[in-house]
Amino acid sequence: MKMTNKLAVSCRIALACGAFFILIAFSVAAGAQNLSRPNAKEAQKLDESSCADGFSFAVMADSHNNTGIFETMRDAIIEMKPDFAISVGDTTGSGKEEEYAAFFGQLAGVKFPWFIVPGNHEYRSPDGHTTSEGRARFKRILGKSDYSFTHCGWKFIVIDIVAMDTLTPSQLASLKKQLAGYEGKAVVFMHYPPAVIKNWEDGYWTSFGKEFLKLLEDNRVPYFFSGHLHIADRVKLGPTTYIVTGGGGGGMDTDIPREKYNSPDAGAFHHFIYVLVKNDKATDFVVRPDEPAEIKQNIEYTK
Repeated sequence: MKMTNKLAVSCRIALACGAFFILIAFSVAAGAQNLSRPNAKEAQKLDESSCADGFSFAVMADSHNNTGIFETMRDAIIEMKPDFAISVGDTTGSGKEEEYAAFFGQLAGVKFPWFIVPGNHEYRSPDGHTTSEGRARFKRILGKSDYSFTHCGWKFIVIDIVAMDTLTPSQLASLKKQLAGYEGKAVVFMHYPPAVIKNWEDGYWTSFGKEFLKLLEDNRVPYFFSGHLHIADRVKLGPTTYIVTGGGGGGMDTDIPREKYNSPDAGAFHHFIYVLVKNDKATDFVVRPDEPAEIKQNIEYTK
């Protein structure tokens, strides 16, 4: 009888432990599932119904899990009601799952698509180097790191420049194919700016840089956006406006001397870019968290 009671108690303990570990496993799986936020699904949220009246989008980079400045700009973007927004890399500090979760939590109230481009901080190891684990984690959570989507007859192309710290021949060939048929109506995003552009040498990559610029020129690409340099700067080369928008919330590179900027309006300040496209003509606005309300009135007037 005592043996039977002991056996019964042991069974109950085993069942309880089994149920506990099943619950833990289920919770982990559920957490991993909730963390998944592929850019491809964001693209499915795009609404084409208002394309006849034009469209708009917001761009920023290097928020680095900031909980104050980023959220202020996020709220301003929500108020402007763009068709979509895109973060051009370094949304996290070191690509940890909890950092992705924190960033997605900041986007919980956003109704429009918000795309994410990989930055070096998404892929980095504790010593600051790119790792295969970081790349795999980005892919598991956000999907392909090279991707594109269309909206209102325009093509938006994301290139993963941080995986190899350079543009590869296959990426250049893919870009050429994707731009075909979208002359004058395409936008390219990557985290590093081309280091072949004056004053942006810290953008690292130079391989196929001249070919890249020529490809954008030949296809009359209106805009290229990048981050990484924690500044606001721009330069127009041919038909393309090249913009560095690294003011999404992280610390600013305030030690850059004025002569190292390409634009007289450039600087080290927090900001995002708002782009309005009407009749296939794009106009961009630099919006700062401390900007007076007139900037929004100017945008509304342009609309």
